[in-house]
Amino acid sequence: ADLSSVVREQAIVGGISRRNTSQSFQGGELSAFMGGCEIDLREARMAGPEAVIDCFTMWGGIEIKIPHDWVVEPQMSVFAAGFEDATKPPVQPAGRLVVRGTAFMGGIEISN
Repeated sequence: ADLSSVVREQAIVGGISRRNTSQSFQGGELSAFMGGCEIDLREARMAGPEAVIDCFTMWGGIEIKIPHDWVVEPQMSVFAAGFEDATKPPVQPAGRLVVRGTAFMGGIEISN
């Protein structure tokens, strides 16, 4: 398990699957071009009240799994693409994950 407080992954014509269990998670950058990024943050905890992940996908997909007590705030531009927040709203939010960036002919999914 990667204990880095920041994720930085690029998938170009391929796939990446990573798990991050940092107890001081701050965010990061994910890019997928004709490929896929799968990031599992379900055991991570935020360093502060908010973390930001910048996403870019073109002809690809990004999937982020988050803990049940995080709230998702999408700030995405999508073009012939999809963004899905499949998370359940937490009873007691422990942090806000801002997901921002661009999806072009691809998809981004956030789930628990």
